[in-house]
Order: sequence, then structure tokens, then C-alpha cells
Amino acid sequence: MRTWLEKLVPNAGHASTAIRRKALSKNVDTILGALATKKATPVSLRDLYKYGQDPSLRLDHAQFLHREVPIRVSQRVMELRCLPFQLSESHGVREVVETYTSYVLDLLTMDPPTTDDEIGMFRRYMNYLLQDNTEVIQTMALGVIQARRNIRKEDLEDFQRLVDLVLVRFFTARIGLRFITEQFVTSSEYRTGFAGVIESCCNPVHIAQRAAEDASQLCRQHKDKSPRVQFHSPTTDFSEEMHFTYIPHHLHYMLTEILKNSMRATVEAHPELSGKDLPPIKVVFVAGNEDITIKIIDEGGGIARSELKPIWNFFHSTADTPDHEEGSGIYDSTTIGHWIDVIKEKQNREEGQIAVPPSALAGYGVGLPLSRLFARYFGGDITLSSMEGFGTDAYLHIPRLGTNCESLPSNVQASPGELDSTYKPYPGFTPY
Repeated sequence: MRTWLEKLVPNAGHASTAIRRKALSKNVDTILGALATKKATPVSLRDLYKYGQDPSLRLDHAQFLHREVPIRVSQRVMELRCLPFQLSESHGVREVVETYTSYVLDLLTMDPPTTDDEIGMFRRYMNYLLQDNTEVIQTMALGVIQARRNIRKEDLEDFQRLVDLVLVRFFTARIGLRFITEQFVTSSEYRTGFAGVIESCCNPVHIAQRAAEDASQLCRQHKDKSPRVQFHSPTTDFSEEMHFTYIPHHLHYMLTEILKNSMRATVEAHPELSGKDLPPIKVVFVAGNEDITIKIIDEGGGIARSELKPIWNFFHSTADTPDHEEGSGIYDSTTIGHWIDVIKEKQNREEGQIAVPPSALAGYGVGLPLSRLFARYFGGDITLSSMEGFGTDAYLHIPRLGTNCESLPSNVQASPGELDSTYKPYPGFTPY
């Protein structure tokens, strides 16, 4: 075991697993504090691509994760333990803290992998961590809803500002943690054209078509109808020029979130029309030198200018939200029930092999700000331009991740994904 840990837990490295776990648990607060003070190690996209492509590097990758994951997770735990407005005391936040703490103890109980068999066992644990971690978004949401019950009306604005800051930092770090973990877990399975979860020639048109199918199915499930989706490319006619290096399931998540918002708005703006008569949603693809830009055009009535900035806040939604007492910020049991439904639906969709599925059609105020975090993680962005009374244009800017993650453009080099997954302003950053 590491020297600093030996000082906290003498002979832990020579004890049995059960005794070691018990000794670590008794000193968990000190251990978390010590780990949280360590700096997360930046890992470049170029190195991650090599990890995913070269089997001989799997041992290095596994040992890196064994060291790195406890540090990154401990930092999130200590941050969540110190939140104002009694947010740290909400059941949802405490549940996330307990879950993350268990990951740290698990990893410290294990010795670093050194053989192929140990790499295999470590991979199975990291895969478990990924699967077990899928409900964190919903659990954090429940924690915020529970904490908000006790917030006075005059403190709601400060509470919302805090929530946005906390969740942006937390989810940005979570995207990074899941990305480096997925890269390790997936790289053991050879797939043509992939290095782990990174695809060398990602086809945004095919991904958009799948996202449109998923969003349409969800829209019909909730609204009994959905508009058609048309795909256009004015410059390249969907040629290979459109292909680029990226993480396809990130792109699928972002496109699905934007499309389901457009579909819901279109259906609600034209309640008298049947599905086949609804104005179609247009998706336009343009390949630039730096970015692939995808524009989603709808005729869903648009968004008022006063709403364009708040729409990026977590838990702000243009759709009808679950009922709550007017002005008090106190949510009733209906809200909790909706979130339980969200969790169940997410689990059902994950069993269908959808990598990062959307959890509800609308009304929770998480999908759009989270999608922008996915875009910004690698130096991209999502912007909206709206004409109130007519419709909204959404622009998804996706940077080309070089050629197999080499020769990265400057905006990617300055992004959280190329550094240490820490949320901080970068060139082109727009304050929340």
C-alpha cells in the first residue's frame, strides 16, 4: 500500500481483505481528506486513444485508474459534504456521498493489478462501478428537491445559483471519471474503427438518425404523436468529409436531448394537427475545418428572450413541471414519484443497450444543461437562437478530435477533457 496510507492504517497492506476493509473504514474521514488534497492527474486524449488501441498498455491503464479514481472520487465526496443551505444533509446527496465513499474503500482494499487475471478482475469491478453509478444524476436531483423544501422564498435565487455551480462542477468531473473508466472497460473488446469508446470515423448522420428514432418513440409515448425529422447537408451531401474522431454515445445523448425538446415543443404548439401534418424538424449538418456543426430547426413556438438565459440552469424547464406549492419551492410527493418513474425508465432503457439514454420527455430541467456540459467537455458548445411565436434553432458545435486524437485544435486542448476534468473557464467559455 502507499506510504501515506500505511501511516494511517498500519500493516493494512499485509492484512486480510476483511481486516483491511474494517481498518480503512475506521479511518475513512482522514483517508478521504488526504486523497482529496491530491491533484487529479491530467490524461490527454492522445494517451487515452493509445490506451484503447494498444493491448500492451492495459496494465499501465489499470494501475493508473487504481491510483486516480480514489483521488477524483474523494474530491467529489469532500465537496458534497460541505455544501451550504443544508444541501449536504438531504437524503439524495448523502446517498451519493455514501456510494462514492464505498468506491474509495473498495479500491483501497484491492491491491494494484499486476497480472492478466488481476486486470480482468479489476475490469469487472470498474464495469460494476459504471453500472452502479448510472442513477447518480437522478439521486442528486432528488437531493436538490429535498433540500429545496426548506428554502425560504427570499433565498431561492441564491440556492439556485449554488445548485448550478455545484452541479456543473460535479457533473463535469463525473463525465471525466466515467470517460476514463469506460475507455478502460471497453478497450478489452476489439471493435473495428474504435479505440475503447473513441471512434476514429464517427458518422454524425447515422447517430442523429438513431437519436431521432429514440426521441420520436419517447414523444409518441408521452404525447401520442411526433413530428417527422428531415436531414440535410448543404455542402457535402453526407460524404466522408462529415466523419470525424469523437465519442459516439456522447453525441447520441446530446442529439436525443435536443430533438426530444424540439418534438415536445412542436406537438404542444400545434395540438390540432396529426403527427403526419406537424411541421417537420430539420437537422442540418455542416463540416467546417474545426467543428462539425449540427443545426436542429423546429417550429415549436420558440422561447421568450427572458427565458433564454435561465434555460441553462439546472431544474429550469420550459415544459410543465410536477406540481408544487406556488412560490414556496416546496415539492410534494408527486415530484418524488416522477423521479422514481424517471429512474425506472432509465433502467429499462439501459437494458436495451442504449449507452447514455434520456430519462424523460421534458419537465425536469436537467437534460439541456447536462448536454451542454458534454459538449463543452471536449471544447464544443450548444447554443440556442429563438423566434418567440415561431420556433427555435439549436446549434451543436462538435470539435474534431484531431486525427485519432492527435493534432488537437486549440479549443480542445483547453477543454476539461484534455486536462484533468476540472470545471474552469476556458477560451470561448460563457458564464452561467
